[in-house]
Amino acid sequence: MIKSTIEMCVIDDIASVIEGISKKIDWARHDIRVCGTGLNGEQGLRLVETYRPGIIVTDIRMPIIDGLEFTRRAKEINPDCKIILLTGFNDFEYAQKAVQLGAFDFITKPFSLEQIEQAVLKAKHALDVERVKAVQVQVLEQRVKESMPVLRQEYFNLLIHHRTSNDESTREKWDFLQIQVVPEQLIIMAMDIDHFSERLGKLPVQEVELIRFSLQNIVEETLQAHTRCLVFRETHSRFVAIFNEVSDVDAASLADKCCEHVAKFTKFTVSIGVGNCVRGIQELPDSYGQAISALSYHFYTGGNGVIVYDDIASSEPPLPRYPLAKEQELFYALRSGNREQATALLEEFFAELMGTVPLPEPESIDKALNELGYMMLRVFQEKLTEDEYAVVESKARAVRQASSASLKDLQQGIKELGELGCRFIAGKHSTESAKVIQEAVAYIRSNLQLNLTVNHCAKQVHLSGSYFANLFKRHTGITFNQFVTQERMERAKAMLLEDRHVQEISDTLGFVERRYFSDVFKKQIGMTPSEFKQHYLGKVSPASSAEEVENR
Repeated sequence: MIKSTIEMCVIDDIASVIEGISKKIDWARHDIRVCGTGLNGEQGLRLVETYRPGIIVTDIRMPIIDGLEFTRRAKEINPDCKIILLTGFNDFEYAQKAVQLGAFDFITKPFSLEQIEQAVLKAKHALDVERVKAVQVQVLEQRVKESMPVLRQEYFNLLIHHRTSNDESTREKWDFLQIQVVPEQLIIMAMDIDHFSERLGKLPVQEVELIRFSLQNIVEETLQAHTRCLVFRETHSRFVAIFNEVSDVDAASLADKCCEHVAKFTKFTVSIGVGNCVRGIQELPDSYGQAISALSYHFYTGGNGVIVYDDIASSEPPLPRYPLAKEQELFYALRSGNREQATALLEEFFAELMGTVPLPEPESIDKALNELGYMMLRVFQEKLTEDEYAVVESKARAVRQASSASLKDLQQGIKELGELGCRFIAGKHSTESAKVIQEAVAYIRSNLQLNLTVNHCAKQVHLSGSYFANLFKRHTGITFNQFVTQERMERAKAMLLEDRHVQEISDTLGFVERRYFSDVFKKQIGMTPSEFKQHYLGKVSPASSAEEVENR
């Protein structure tokens, strides 16, 4: 048991009670030190903030701050402290509420010093146990860090990348690391967490680590139900499983079970590539290479599934047929800013590039499409201003990142890149920018009930928020927010002249509160909605009058 002095505070509005508890018991022999006393809850909280005592003995009925509030606030300051409440017989239910808030114990008045001493020692014991557990957790974490799983992971990372002989020293290493997998008839599965960067990139490190541990554990338990296995991490988003071949279930079925269980028990999915069975550990790099090759074909599928190497290795994969004629047509369309034609040509380009059976290797398609993206960038660089090109270049970087996910993402990104560049070019050749703003204005007028923001409307016309805001002001002469407010007020006036209720108008125009709508209306128009209605209609409906009174 860890021996250390615990500090204690005593709080009561009766000085003699404080004197008896703090001085008539020899706390030092229990390794307890009274660090402060207080006559009310406010003084008590100051003591808690200053000393953060492990134990607090306090009256439940105190001036300024009562026991319930004191307990709640003290636990906020020091969640680990043990609070012992001194209560009257009639305060029993009150004390129970305090215990629910985190109080450790309570003693009913009248009480003896022996009762106080026993309750405090009970609290001290609880603190000692918690401290021991905390130390044990620290020791355990240190052991886990230096334990066999880490050594096994490092060892197998070497085995799958470098050939080794199956000699006596290798077998001794196998035994030392307590590896349960038999070093023969081995199969490797490579697994990627789908959309790892998009879904986990912004999470805290601890949360990412917990997610990866959960996924690894699910895969390991799934395989262990059928065979001996070892699952370890190769990269931040990839796991590798090594397991013995079994006669009653094939490797593809095991991989399917892993996919199913991950999807069932987590919010994630995995893509799996399965290599061929090899005779011994010296051939593990072969099975690993096959698994990685199979895994790469999820570029076509988008993930959440299994691809076995034998299914893609039946014949030599063809090279992609690069459609040069379509490329020239595409560049003409891009230079002219013809968005519709460029998009149609890109669709034809993709179809011709993929028009081989079997499919080309994913790496070759990825390379061809990214080269296409870079050539499109060069076209736009010739035609756009520096600011416009910066926007397009930013989109191109996003497209490059999408290429790590799937073919569908990459193709969509390239089409969006073409549309964005064409939009800029068309703006130089014609009144395209005016058309964009007209489109935005039409959208605003049709959707006044929505929470209209610059970014929301910019997304509707496929522009960045800052560029759209500047373009909008240049064409309308006012800011986006001013225009939205102006349109809402014009619509509101029209509805008031139709004798519509203020509440109905407020809801229709997207105001959360009727009062806020009335305030905005008065600020913009110079009179309240009911005053406006009376001015033009010569009457005010009872409902509108009631609403106006309520708003005031």
